[in-house]
Amino acid sequence: MNSKTAKILGKYATLKGTSEKQLKREWLSLSQNEKDKKRQEILKELVKK
Repeated sequence: MNSKTAKILGKYATLKGTSEKQLKREWLSLSQNEKDKKRQEILKELVKK
């Protein structure tokens, strides 16, 4: 995970009110394709706010 991804996950965790650690654990368990899809979903959510 690079710093850009960590920042995105941190902002998303704050937005959703969930644990940043838990999000990062889930992120690391995903395959590359799943990460790409999840990143797009997260970015859409962050743009909406």
